[in-house]
Amino acid sequence: MQIRNEFYIEAMQKPELDFLKQKAKKDARLHFRILKFMLIGAMLVSFGGAWKNITQGYMFNVVTIFSWENYFITLLSLTIIFLIAIRILQSSELTQIKKDIRQKTKIIEKVLIERKIYLPHNNTFHFYLNSLQKLSIEVRKQDFNHWKEGDEISIEYSKNAGIYFGYF
Repeated sequence: MQIRNEFYIEAMQKPELDFLKQKAKKDARLHFRILKFMLIGAMLVSFGGAWKNITQGYMFNVVTIFSWENYFITLLSLTIIFLIAIRILQSSELTQIKKDIRQKTKIIEKVLIERKIYLPHNNTFHFYLNSLQKLSIEVRKQDFNHWKEGDEISIEYSKNAGIYFGYF
């Protein structure tokens, strides 16, 4: 089943642009914090893996020594792996947000309400949509009561990262 909803591109408003800038800053701090913890873990794992057992003479005469060579090889390997992982994470998320900030455009898509759901355990109202970008959205009680299944509404989201801004 192919969904072909009507959409158009529009300039972002200042609050949406500010929201994206704040999200980009927050994500950059999160990525840096994750990298910091990964590097601390790499140092600890490298320290644990740097010990070398050397057999002297008989099988039961084993000496354990710290190997700087093993330490730096393990540390370098883990650091490279972690840096590549963080770079992939940044390019898939943060780069898209920064691209949206530079382009300052958003997509407004006209979608159909396929299903209305009320969740009593947290007192929220949701619409299930026929959009590939956003499958469901939380709505206000007034909108939930006003619109019915099959009605058309518009949703707004950023062009590249697909960050949801709202509906009308």
